Formats: sequence, C-alpha cells, structure tokens
Amino acid sequence: MKQVRIVFAIISMLLVVVGCSNEESAEPSEDEKQEEVKEVEAEDTEVIESAAIQLSPYAEEIDFSLISPEKEEISANTIVELKGTIGQADNFNENLIWVVITTDEPMKKIEKNDFNYYIPLENGEFSKQMKLHHGEGEYQVSVRVPSNKAGEEDKYYEAASFDVINQDQNVEREVEYTKYGVKNNIQLTSPAFGISDSEAGVHIEGTVPEDHTGEMVLVQVNKENENRQILFPVKDNKFSGDVPLYFGEGIHHIRIQTYNEAEDLYYESASFYADNQTETVFAEMEKYNEYITRGVSLDEPTFHTEAVLDQQAYQVAGEIDPEAPGAADINYVIVTVKHLDENLESGYLIPVENYQFDGTAYFRFGPGDYEVIINVPDLEQHDQSMFYFQGVVKINHQVEGIVDERDLLPSRGIESDHPAIIQKAEELTAGLESEREKAKAIYQFVAEHVAYDVEKAENDIFNIGDSALSTLESGIGICQDYAFLATALLRAIGIKSHYVEGYAGERHAWVEVKVDGEWLEMDPTWGAGYVQDGQFHFHYNEDYFDPDPNFLAETHTREGIMY
Repeated sequence: MKQVRIVFAIISMLLVVVGCSNEESAEPSEDEKQEEVKEVEAEDTEVIESAAIQLSPYAEEIDFSLISPEKEEISANTIVELKGTIGQADNFNENLIWVVITTDEPMKKIEKNDFNYYIPLENGEFSKQMKLHHGEGEYQVSVRVPSNKAGEEDKYYEAASFDVINQDQNVEREVEYTKYGVKNNIQLTSPAFGISDSEAGVHIEGTVPEDHTGEMVLVQVNKENENRQILFPVKDNKFSGDVPLYFGEGIHHIRIQTYNEAEDLYYESASFYADNQTETVFAEMEKYNEYITRGVSLDEPTFHTEAVLDQQAYQVAGEIDPEAPGAADINYVIVTVKHLDENLESGYLIPVENYQFDGTAYFRFGPGDYEVIINVPDLEQHDQSMFYFQGVVKINHQVEGIVDERDLLPSRGIESDHPAIIQKAEELTAGLESEREKAKAIYQFVAEHVAYDVEKAENDIFNIGDSALSTLESGIGICQDYAFLATALLRAIGIKSHYVEGYAGERHAWVEVKVDGEWLEMDPTWGAGYVQDGQFHFHYNEDYFDPDPNFLAETHTREGIMY
C-alpha cells in the first residue's frame, strides 16, 4: 500500500518539473516516449494488482477458503464483505468465526483501536457485511477460526489476514458484540450505532432469547477511570431504559451485561460509545436487586438528577407495582439521609397510598457529601419491637450552599411542619416572651395531654407510624411518643431541640432543647404521672423540666440523638 503514495509522489514531481521548467528541451524520440509509458504502467500495475491472500497452515489443514475478499490489499467505502467456507468444520470447539479489525489511527478518546466481529458458522459457510469502524484510513483484518483440538475450547488460530484502505471519511461504527453476546443471541435494537453524540443520556432497548433466565440486565458506564452501574428489568424477553452519561462532557463507554445462571455471573454481551455534549455530572445512583423484586419505580430522584445540589429539601416520589410480591403490605417508604463527613443520619417516613408515594427528605446537616438510601419494609422479619427495612436504591450527592438546620427540620416521627402541630405550638406559647417559658409550656402540655400506654410498653410494641401527629390526636403513647410530640412542637416555633435516645432502667427517650443559647434537658414522660397496678395515673410534676444534670444522671443514661 505504501507504493501507492510513492507512485503519486513520483507523478506529482514529474508534473511539477514539467510545469515549472522555463528551459527549452529537446523533444524525446518516439522510442523514448514509449519507454516512459512502459515504466509508469509497470509501476501502476505493481500497486493495483495485489497478491492473493495467503492462508495459514491451520487454514490449509481445515480446508479454509475465502471467497471475498480475494486480495491481501483492497480499498473500500466503509463496508467490507467477508465470505468464505470451511470444509472441515465439524470438530470445531466453537461455532463462530472471530474477526479482529485494527486501525493504526484510533479515534480520539476511545481507548481501543480494534473492533471485533463474531460471525456464525453455518454448514461450513460464513458471511458478514463488516464496517470499518473509525472512518478513513488504513486497517488490518485478521480472520481467526476456532481450534479443533481437545483442551483448546477458547483458543482461536489465525486463518488469513488482509489490509484495507477505507476511502470514506464518515464514521459508521456498529454496536460491538462479544462472543458471549452472539452465542446467547443478545440483541440491541437501540442505539442503532456504536458511537453517537448525545445530550446527557442515551436510550437503550434490547432483547434476550426466550430461554434467558436473568431478571435484570446490568449496564456499566465508563469514562476514563470512573464507572457506574445500572440495573434494568427484563420483561417478556425485552429490556429498555435511559442510561445517564454520568461523568459530564466527553466519550462514555456503555457495556451491556447479561446474566449467566450456571455461573451466577453477569457477562458482557455488547458495548457502544456515546459522546456527551453537556458538562452536567449526574448523581451516583445504585439500584439494588430489591428495586426490581419489590416492584419499586422512582419518579424522583432519577438517573438524571444532578450530583451537586444546593437545596435542603429532597423530593422522593414513585410507585409500587401492585403485582409485585408483598406490594399491598408496603405502607411506607423509609428514606435515610447520611452526612458522610460527620457520619450522622436522619430518617424520613413517606406514606404509600394506592401504591403511590411522594414526600420530602432533608439535607439537614449543612454542606457536604451525603448518601441517600430509599428503603421498603422487610416482610420476612417479624418482631413487633423492631422495624426492619430493605434498601432498594442508594444515591450520592454533594450539597452546597445550605445552612445547618439539624435541630429544626422535620424528620421521622417529628412532623414539625404539619399545620396541626404548628397551630398547637402557637396556641401553647401565645403571649409568652422567653424561650424558657415556651419550652416549659410545651413540656407541661405534653405531660398533661398524653396518657402513658402501659400495654404498649409492657408488650414492647413498635409501630413505624408512631409520630408527634398521631400522639397529638390520640393523647396516648410511651416515652418515644412524648419525645416525638415535644420535639415537634418546639421545632414548630423555631426552638432548636433533639430527640434523645438512652436508658432509664430500660430503653427510654426524652428531649433536649436549646433555651436562650443553652441546652437543657426535659423528660415529659417522667413528668406526666406514674403507673400503679398496671394502670397509669396522671400526676404532673416539673422535676424533669431542666433538672440538675447530676440528678438526671442518677436515672437516665444518654446514648445519642435521633435526628
């Protein structure tokens, strides 16, 4: 092929010399003219008439023959037809021909310069319209055939090779399938091309064979040293979904992996590239298997939720598939939000009604890196004293430009933003000036309003729906309910407060409140009355509103704060 350039250079030089010479020269004789023509024709013939493709000894052994192409050097416009026969193919360890197309000038930002085809061998024949994957340039094509020897199940031998000059400048890369993908008939119907410009994401659709046992397809997104994974369900032998180009502007490599039941592993089946035209970086979202098996579908957040946020409120919305196992028993979605820098966590409860849910969690601990996990109840655990749940989705965010309101925002059981809670808090503190007076009024109300639920305490009954609002409405509860209500009422009027977890002979909860710049503790449960002969008796006292720390320490052991 290099001779082509040399011949063109010689011809160009001759033209330049003839065109630029101002000297008169003698007219060549007819014999000299004919000799020049013969020399040029000989050179052209040497370039154009390429030698036949040479076959390897193994190719000769198995009676391998290439029908197309025939020459070891050819030119093409993107498409190259490969066609041939093998006379002795019955004993092959594989039923696929492997073709590797390599270019010396790979595309920018794509880490590999080769492209692989696996072509089915049928009745000793193979045929494929192949595309030269990187546009204009020189390519080397290696045709490889499987071994027919025992113990060489994954081994291929080169049968033939040839060179191609692609004269087409257009890049028409195909989706690239692995040997596993071809053998197992995995097909991508979208995207149609192996590389394309995209805005933020790319839609995929594909099919698996009827005997495919995997419930999910795993999609891996790579850019340089970063990678993310997404799961898409397989329904009726089809899969589809939107793949976010997580890592901002530039080339992303998307790999489709399908499940192998025998080995309990996912194998790469196909891959393609997407050139993201936007700089937006998306949040890392990981869907667990339970996302599929429990029938969860999220509307918010999505794979296209940005990685960097600047708002405290975080919407969580979606639906539960009514046909999923245990769907009717999912009454709540539980959201945990963890501040990774401080290792602090808050929880939020979102009701599920008619299989729909829509609620708000909060980034309450100020700026930093957060991990959000969306959970559903674990139906296999049966313990009335505890609530078990399973994570279905994990999302990571960096949050900027927000204030730390860990002691004021609502959380699970503490609905300080509910109108009924706000109204009651304002009623209780109307006309009071100091924060201490307001805190004491709330302490007194909770102690006098809520009757201690002896049966619930003795049977150690836990209900995930227990909350400040339900306690306000029912007027009955145990220590956690007293603490829920007092904390919610305090936060509702802008007084910082905590739900304190600890022990007072048994598991117990009380309240910490910031009054006039100083934190004090109060226990409205112990200020409400006493239990005698299995019955609760109201007997309000103020001993446990801002008690002396040493006095409180005699009975109360603090373990931490539930945000």
